[in-house]
Amino acid sequence: GQNIPTEFELQEMYDVSRITVRQAIQSLEQEGLVVRARGKGTVVSKQEKIEELLTRIKSFTEEMRDRNMVPGTKFAEISQVRADEHLADVFSCPVDTLLYHVRRVRTANGKAIVLFDTYLLSQKELPLENERYYGSLYQLLEEQGIPHPVGIEEQFAAIIADETIGEALDVDAGSPIMKRVRMSFNKDLQVQEYTLSYYNGMNYTYVVYAGITDKTAN
Repeated sequence: GQNIPTEFELQEMYDVSRITVRQAIQSLEQEGLVVRARGKGTVVSKQEKIEELLTRIKSFTEEMRDRNMVPGTKFAEISQVRADEHLADVFSCPVDTLLYHVRRVRTANGKAIVLFDTYLLSQKELPLENERYYGSLYQLLEEQGIPHPVGIEEQFAAIIADETIGEALDVDAGSPIMKRVRMSFNKDLQVQEYTLSYYNGMNYTYVVYAGITDKTAN
């Protein structure tokens, strides 16, 4: 809610050019950290919602730490399941192939933000102790010799919370929920992760920037 210094003051403060200051402020604005208010200057955002930029592959833990928020886990459970026809199609594997299923409720500053249902097809054995999945899943997988994915495909939809989602996110059944479906690919372009994510739409939003240029620069 506070104003940052003016462009001129920042130039003087850091001994940089006007265009450098303007580009820096635009970067902050693109990340949702500041807002330009007519007649008020540039104001630090209140950050009522958590905004995630779709610019690179990040874990939930990384995203929250980048926002100076404390990531946590309210619930975590791992099990092994047999692939049904849908999952077999996703992973290009036979029906009844053994998969890992990780269900987690992740929090930010103690508030439930997202329910993750993650399915993994791995040639390496993963630990089956629930407590191992209370931190970053990508970090755990890397510790097990499974590299960070090299690419993702994501789809988004608006849905209504059922009782299971409502209980997990501390919202009423029937509340609006943002559903994200992610497929992550390894270096051989094989699907290594399939995750259904359910976000409380009151607390979370995604931001996409494409083709942004500095229109003030010549």
